[in-house]
This record gives sequence, C-alpha cells and structure tokens, in this order.
Amino acid sequence: MGLFSRLWTTIKGWFGMGVSAIEDPNAILEAAQNELREKQRDVRKQAVQVIQQKNQVEIMLKNEKQKLGTMEAQVKQALQLGRDDLAEQVMKQMLVVEETVKSLDQQYTQALEASELVKRQVKAFEAQVQAKYREKLQLQTQWKQAQITEKLNEALSGISFDTTDESWERAKEKIQEKQARAEALTEMGKENLSTEFHELQSDLSTLAAKERLAQMKVQMGLEKATGQVDLETAGTPEDQQVKERLGKIKQEMGPQ
Repeated sequence: MGLFSRLWTTIKGWFGMGVSAIEDPNAILEAAQNELREKQRDVRKQAVQVIQQKNQVEIMLKNEKQKLGTMEAQVKQALQLGRDDLAEQVMKQMLVVEETVKSLDQQYTQALEASELVKRQVKAFEAQVQAKYREKLQLQTQWKQAQITEKLNEALSGISFDTTDESWERAKEKIQEKQARAEALTEMGKENLSTEFHELQSDLSTLAAKERLAQMKVQMGLEKATGQVDLETAGTPEDQQVKERLGKIKQEMGPQ
C-alpha cells in the first residue's frame, strides 16, 4: 500500500465514516494535507537519523585510524629501543584496532550509501508533497466552481417562463392598444384639420364671390362704390343733428 493510499485510509478513519458520507471535500483535502505534513515530518526525521548514523560511524572510523597510526609509531619506537617484547604487545592491540577500522570502514560505506539514498528519497517525496499541495488548490478551485455552477443551475431550474410569457403578452396587448388609440387620435386630428381647412377655403371663396358681385353691381350702377359720398344725404354735422331731432318729434306725434 502506497503512502497516499495509507493517507486516504487514515482520513476515513479520522472521520469514522466513509468518504461518501463527508459532504465537504474541503474537509477531506485539509485533513489529507495535515496528514501529509505529519508524514513529511516523519520522513525528514528518519532522514536525519540516517545521516546522523553515517556521521557517527565517520567519527568513530576517524578516531580508530588515528589510534592505529599512534600504535604503529609506538611499535617502531619499541623496535628502535630493542624492546621487542613491548613492540609485540602493542602489535597485538594494533591488530585488534585494524579489524575495528576494517569493520567501521565497511559500516561507513553502507551508511554513506544509505545517506545518499535517503536524500534522494526525501527530495522525491518533497516534490510529491508540493505536487499534492498544488493539486489540493486546484481541486478546491474546481469544488468552488462546481458549487457556483450547481447554485446557478438550481436557481435557473426554479424559474418558470410561463407566467413571465403571460405577463409579456398582456403588456404587449396594452402597448398595441395604446398605439392603436394614439394612431386613431392622430388620424382624427388630421380629419378635423382637413375639415377646418375646407371650411376656411369655402369662406374665402364666398367672400371672394361677394366682392365680385359687389364690384359688378357698382359697374352696373346698382350700388355705389365703397368710399363714394352720397351728395343728396351729405351735410354739415348741424344738419344731421337737426334731421335727427325732427325725426324723433315726428315719431312722438305719431302718424298724421
């Protein structure tokens, strides 16, 4: 079972239910990320332990090699002094140290290989972690977009255009009715204006006819021209006043 498979199993165990029962994917992703952080800390801790073990073997090997060098110098010094017995004792200890150095050298080689391997594994694991973090952000974005789309679809599914269409038809009928009435009033206004115009034309024609008749009467001598003075009835203002007084007296006296 891979790391992420174990992680998924751990997430389900945390919630104590199947993944299908968890309604919020964000909770799943956050839990997965937290578990991944724990795994990341464990991997780093184990890597540090492997590298630390390599360093310890390296220090021990260095110390044993230094001891071996010192003992070799002591053997040479004892031989120079003619102390073969002392040189033999030191040589026995030196052989033990050589075996220790040989064993430590093998351990160091293995520890160095393990250290390099764990470094590569940690690097690869860190890359997987970063990839999972990016995937988490992408999934959260997709989840949010899915929520928005779902809410929009729910809103659209609850909209009925039947009532709206009926309202639009009623409004359309009202508008058409108003337009027809406005056009009728406009047409009536044109008819009234036309009638008035014809009446005006008729009046003008009548007036022109009367003027022509008046001119013809004047030409025929049946009437005097407008502006001419009747000499028989003409007189001074006093004469006119006298005539008016006489006329009133005659009316008072009655017929004779």
